[in-house]
Amino acid sequence: MSDLSIQLADSLPQNLADAPGWLQSLRARGAEQFREHGLPTPRDEAWKYTRLGKLDRDGLTIVPPTEAELPGFAHASPLVEAECQVNMLDGRMLSQVGEAAAGLTASSLSDALQGKTPALKDLLESLQAEVQDGRSADGFTALNTATLDAGLFIHVAAGHDGGRLLLNWSSRVGDVPLLSNSRVCVILEKGAKLELLEQFENPKGHANTCNVVLQVDLQGSAGLQHVRFQQEPDDGVLITRTEVSQQAESEYAYYGFDLGGGLVRHDLHTSIMGSGAKSALSGAYLLDGNRHVDNHARVDHMAPGGVSEQYFRGVAGGNGRAVFNTAVCVHEGADDTEAKQSNGNILLSARAEVDTKPELEIYADEVVASHGATVGQLDEQAVFYLRSRGLSEHAARQLLTSAFCKSVSDKLADRVLGDVISERMKQVMPQAD
Repeated sequence: MSDLSIQLADSLPQNLADAPGWLQSLRARGAEQFREHGLPTPRDEAWKYTRLGKLDRDGLTIVPPTEAELPGFAHASPLVEAECQVNMLDGRMLSQVGEAAAGLTASSLSDALQGKTPALKDLLESLQAEVQDGRSADGFTALNTATLDAGLFIHVAAGHDGGRLLLNWSSRVGDVPLLSNSRVCVILEKGAKLELLEQFENPKGHANTCNVVLQVDLQGSAGLQHVRFQQEPDDGVLITRTEVSQQAESEYAYYGFDLGGGLVRHDLHTSIMGSGAKSALSGAYLLDGNRHVDNHARVDHMAPGGVSEQYFRGVAGGNGRAVFNTAVCVHEGADDTEAKQSNGNILLSARAEVDTKPELEIYADEVVASHGATVGQLDEQAVFYLRSRGLSEHAARQLLTSAFCKSVSDKLADRVLGDVISERMKQVMPQAD
């Protein structure tokens, strides 16, 4: 293992004495796997383009398993109003603002783990970190499981609309760099609805590391709209893994917006387990300076009549680097599936880099599928046209790049939220050099 992995393995907390037996076993398995395999390296195929140098900082310490307490801590202003806002500090629930809608429950994971909730136990035990050829493909999941305690449990009862729930993520300044591990578990019962808005932003520029695993169980006809917005400091690190299980006629829509962060990695995986389910994954990433953003998305169609779409747009300038790998697997028996993949990128610098790789695997009949990826520069004819209409070259290029990524924010049903995010993207849009 690397020195960083050894350092983190040595700082793993002891098992919680008052935790249920199944949870202690789960944490112990995670710790054992992490101590054996450590963090992923470029030898792991899924991580060949993403190195963890920005994570390797002197004194990096795992946030201890204690409740977050910091009265008066100021989170970033919410992007938009929400009926219910949960403030997360160092991966833990700090406070709740507003009242949860009828049928919606949002509680700290540590409290939920002490109760008897079979569905939560089953959900947590369903996630396993992958091991292939003796190496861990996702050491961050093992690390998250080994420290499993902090996070949030979200539940929406059958037939209820939970409205908008905002998770406002932040971290504190410490004497040493901190690594927080947090698990968010979401269960939507049959016919339930929820809009989950995650906002990762540190108003005072605290540059720590956040490792978040989000597990979602969508039961029949349930619907989740999931928006993840991050504008972390240039030396901040954000690692996320999202696992979604969809039953018949359920719908999951993801919109990711990466406007900051020194090292960002998102693993998105949806499993369409019931007929007629729909999965739509969209995202926009803007890179400048030395920022690195890696999106890995996979959809497994396990049942007939499913629909999936992946639509991502990126703009890279300076020394920015984007990695995008998307895969769709239509398994045997998943007939009448529709799957689309699209990834477009604009390079504004000779030093910027994009590695994109769409994949399709089809083992069923009557499947409609398409995929495509492009990496290029701005259309100079379009720039010339706009300049001929009185715009400066800078304004013309700004307008074209902004419109390119606005195609993602335009997909949001809430136009207020879409306009706010579009304006944020315009403010940090990379410049040509």
